[in-house]
Amino acid sequence: MKLLSVIIISLLALFQTAVAQQGSVYTRYGLGDVQSTYSARRLGMGELGTSVADEDFIGTLNPAGWNMLKMTRIEFGVAYNGLFVNDNIQKKYYASTQVTGFTMAFPVSSTYGIGVALGIIPVTDVNYQVTTHNTDPNPIVGDYDLSYIGSGGLSKVFIGSSYRLPFDLSIGAEFDYYFGNINYSSSAVFTGSNNITSGFNKKYRPKAIGITLGLISPDLLKASSSFFSDLHIGVSANLIFNSTIDSLLTSSSSVRVDTINYYSYGMKIPNRINAGASVILNKRFLVSLDYSYQPWSEFTINNMKPGFMRNLSMMSAGFEYRPVKELGGSFFDFVIFRGGLSYEQTQYFINNTGINQYSAYGGCSFPISLQNTIDVGVQYYIRGQVTNDLIKENGIKVAFGISFGDIWFLRDTR
Repeated sequence: MKLLSVIIISLLALFQTAVAQQGSVYTRYGLGDVQSTYSARRLGMGELGTSVADEDFIGTLNPAGWNMLKMTRIEFGVAYNGLFVNDNIQKKYYASTQVTGFTMAFPVSSTYGIGVALGIIPVTDVNYQVTTHNTDPNPIVGDYDLSYIGSGGLSKVFIGSSYRLPFDLSIGAEFDYYFGNINYSSSAVFTGSNNITSGFNKKYRPKAIGITLGLISPDLLKASSSFFSDLHIGVSANLIFNSTIDSLLTSSSSVRVDTINYYSYGMKIPNRINAGASVILNKRFLVSLDYSYQPWSEFTINNMKPGFMRNLSMMSAGFEYRPVKELGGSFFDFVIFRGGLSYEQTQYFINNTGINQYSAYGGCSFPISLQNTIDVGVQYYIRGQVTNDLIKENGIKVAFGISFGDIWFLRDTR
């Protein structure tokens, strides 16, 4: 009953609105920033981890990683995002807080590596607000403020399973349903005696279905070394089909709101490929190397390609230090530490300049009990530049998560 209460509370929290919706202006292009992970654990070691299978963690990048699950797990998280923005004229700080996702998984057969998982997680994020003050020499117009605001994003609900083939080759597959609600608005507020306001609002409601396929190799070392062990290679692919987007455009003024048009378009969201390798050193250090690719230059709405888009690629390296659990150990003997680095060629190509991102990560897991943890992950990143009429961003993301583990299903051996 306690875990059931956690599920209900977590699902309700997912529908709460994020606080202080202000962030990167780059998210106005395409469908916004791509979210590689919602988890504080994965964030702490570089976001990816395609080849990593954990018995006490629900990975969302590769469904083959569920083959090691030992008990039912429930995880959810929240994140704080802080952003310093510099356009070479002024500097500002923006912040937002939001619930990031919810997942649940349980083992069906440890012998055959059958694990089942489901959840709701973010895929992209749109979150910006820009306001400029202007003065017109015409006394009739006078001073006015222009505001551009974007919020929302694309999410997905998934359910899938893993299976371990002979020779310890693990495979996994999941069904994905993508949905979202993205709002773009622009408004002009005239500060004269009439105080007239006018603006436009565009609402996008994308939806699609897809599948995610993945595999993780058996241990390629076969315990041939006392220092190196558990060398695995992993690959996963997010395949997205039947994408559509509903568009509603309205105009507003101080006296009325008019619907200008409503259309439903075809849309193409590019597929994503992930690959990686991981190894354990001295039975305590997990080291992973990953690569992710998504050709956003192929993104289309109504068979038209939006400008300012290119192919996204990301390289990540991370580690996790996990002490050997021993009975009678102190609290700090059970703390798990993580770190990582990444380079990302984002999908944004503005003013003939590619926007790149460099990130450093850190994090840890604090034990509540032997199977339950509070997870913390931190990312500090730099992207963009102040030259060529662009914006440089220094951002920090702090993610918090709670992971519960319990035995819900026991096979009757009588």
